[in-house]
Amino acid sequence: MRIWPLIALGVFAGIAGGISARIFSGGALNWPEPSTALITVLRKQPPPQPPSRDEIARLVPDQRAELVRANGDPIAVEYSSVILDPRWIDLEFFGGWNREFEANEDPEALLFFTGPTFEKQFGRGELDMALHGDLMLSNGTWRAGNRAAAAGRAYIAITREGELVFGYGDLTPSREEKFRLFVGGLHAFSHQDQIPPADYRGVYGEMRLADVRIIYALRSDGALEVIETADGVHFNDLKLLVEQRNFTAAFLPDHASKSRLIVPGTRPWSEEQAVWVSGGKPSITQLPFMLRVLARDALPQAR
Repeated sequence: MRIWPLIALGVFAGIAGGISARIFSGGALNWPEPSTALITVLRKQPPPQPPSRDEIARLVPDQRAELVRANGDPIAVEYSSVILDPRWIDLEFFGGWNREFEANEDPEALLFFTGPTFEKQFGRGELDMALHGDLMLSNGTWRAGNRAAAAGRAYIAITREGELVFGYGDLTPSREEKFRLFVGGLHAFSHQDQIPPADYRGVYGEMRLADVRIIYALRSDGALEVIETADGVHFNDLKLLVEQRNFTAAFLPDHASKSRLIVPGTRPWSEEQAVWVSGGKPSITQLPFMLRVLARDALPQAR
């Protein structure tokens, strides 16, 4: 006869007998408390689901800010912007010349906007340009060809936990470890919480031309707002706009007539826009790259 079935039967009978005795003696049943580990597993929430594309990138077109210059003259600044949730975006380098019409038809991209400044440098890479800032993006890392410019300018970045950061300097090893995305080579237009370090050099000092401008803005809610102004906005008018919007920080890529803010299917680039932005000379509006914004499938995981 096999002994294991008898042992199992005996154990079961003992447990059943103990329960019966406890009940009939008027006692209460005291089941053992589940372990903390078990409770944690049971209570663990499913990972957050991605929001809709419209929630990740919210286009706010055709805005108008009524401002007053220092001399008392009123000025209206027209602009459009896209508000981005930094936790749910990826950024890609969009290399190549004159890719605006290709960007217009991109079904996957949330939007495209102008990257940091650069300088022509024939023979350097496929695009004959030297970046003024380091780029660490979803599709690769590009080191600035002008290291002095990279170290002496500003950056925006997104941590591995999804926090948007505006700071100063280049892509150091510690920043490479901390950040998931990094866009350097920027002009620090304003920053309420930080004083620029002594080695910050900016771009070219105060720019006096009236032009189209791109602004990268850190909102009080932690979102990234990318703004493209209408033509004819002076540099000081831009300061008034940033002050009125009360951004925590606002940095510029400083491309002027090369500024781009393209939302495929909604806010495309056109031949008429190229002529208008360039003052009738579309050839000067060429730029070697934009940044392509994509929606993430899941939140980044902290290391």
